[in-house]
Amino acid sequence: MNINDLKPASKLAQRFGVKSLAYGGPGAGKTPLVLTAPRPVMCVVEPGMLSMRNAHNIPAFEAHTAERIDDFFKWVFSSNETRNFDTICIDSISQMAEIILTQELKRNKDGRKAYGEMSRRVMDIVNQLYYLPQKHIYLIAKQAVVDESGVMRKKPYFPGQDLNVKIPHLFDEILHIGQVNIPNQPKSVTAIRTAETFDILARDRSGNLSEIEPPDLTALFTKAML
Repeated sequence: MNINDLKPASKLAQRFGVKSLAYGGPGAGKTPLVLTAPRPVMCVVEPGMLSMRNAHNIPAFEAHTAERIDDFFKWVFSSNETRNFDTICIDSISQMAEIILTQELKRNKDGRKAYGEMSRRVMDIVNQLYYLPQKHIYLIAKQAVVDESGVMRKKPYFPGQDLNVKIPHLFDEILHIGQVNIPNQPKSVTAIRTAETFDILARDRSGNLSEIEPPDLTALFTKAML
């Protein structure tokens, strides 16, 4: 390399977009948030899409098998057609890992090897998504509640041990979707938590987001990129 290869770090941030990992309990509103994303395309891995029954303008690809999952990501990483989309949405990365694990358990009698191969394959996809230029990423994960030194803590869920460390460590934005109480509001509302609490894992590496953000991914991505 030479000095001409150096660029302002700010340009790199603008180039790669916002890479977010979202999680929450069943019915928290994780999937309908796709409706608020800028020009999204969905990979639908989870069954039960009733919450998207009115999403007539959201392109979606069903990927309920490992082969279909591979087809989707081959398209994402190699096709010029993805120029039509600004946000890649996966619902859910937890279920995707489970499907790949099932395939690996059929191939390997050694369960540890199967988990290792599953982790390798999933991380290969996740790393490529993370470094995908000019795309926002919205990865939906299931929620786990883990006992940490007597505190029941909410975290994204992945099968095995490796992914539960590697995927959250990678992502700039870890978003917890759930109901929160807003002052002067008579009822709790769906919101996005971006700041960690003693019992909820969340993160905002941009430093631009409020602790609680409204359920609008376009607004959140724009704010994070300022």
